[in-house]
Amino acid sequence: MQRTAQTGALNQSGRIQASAVLGLLHLMMILFCAITVFPVIYSILVSLAPPRMGMLRIVPEEFFFGHYVRLFSHGQFPRYILNSVINAGGGTVISTIFSAMAGYAVSRIAFKGKNLVFGYMFFMLMLPQLTNIVPLYKIASDLGMINTYTLMIIVFGAYGVPLAVFIMKGFFDSIPKVLEEAAFIDGATAFQTFWKVVMPVCAPGIVATLLINFVYSWNNFFTPLILITTSSMKMATVGLYDFQHVLEGNQDELLAAACVVIMVPSILLFLATRKYFLRGIVEGAVKG
Repeated sequence: MQRTAQTGALNQSGRIQASAVLGLLHLMMILFCAITVFPVIYSILVSLAPPRMGMLRIVPEEFFFGHYVRLFSHGQFPRYILNSVINAGGGTVISTIFSAMAGYAVSRIAFKGKNLVFGYMFFMLMLPQLTNIVPLYKIASDLGMINTYTLMIIVFGAYGVPLAVFIMKGFFDSIPKVLEEAAFIDGATAFQTFWKVVMPVCAPGIVATLLINFVYSWNNFFTPLILITTSSMKMATVGLYDFQHVLEGNQDELLAAACVVIMVPSILLFLATRKYFLRGIVEGAVKG
């Protein structure tokens, strides 16, 4: 009886300690989320504040939408948003298509130098943009592609391939090969099997790849800063950087409105695809 009581006491103590650790982890996660979300909420509140309310007052007495009206009627900011949509969207589509084919090849096809190719992609994933921006600018300048949509779409598409291949390969690894074997038995070609059998099954992985590449391209600042010099072709991130230098006086509310507008597409895209995105990330990480 005494031993049973001691065992019960130890189990109770272990449960209490586990609950305490779990509660601490939850508290840390809540604190981390609050720190992460606060700048976003603060920017939204400042953008809706009346003029000259001051930055120290967090919640305005009334919401004022005039800053957004001024923003879209001021200069070339709407054009910056359009440029970002074209460049980021085009680069995302290209990188997703190529990474899907490359990920499928690395996952399913046994060929000489397979590990070398995969290692090269991993190396490119770690390579900083700063190391290749000068030769990239030189090549684009010689080809007459500076300040063009074509250049930015190709560059963003190429930048997104290495990470996307890792995600897509992990997802292809999780798909049973019997599906492809059944398609081959029915007379389907390799391309038909890939396009009509494998691609519909790995839709969450494609969505995850699309979202990651789009957010990366949309928020990219350094690459368009160097490769785009014409004001009418600048992306929203670079346009916002230049935008703050042409404003006169205290224009914090207008800058906050610009930041909110730039954040909206990525947030809406994530909210619309979050179920597929999380599933694609989890399943890709399990096998990747």
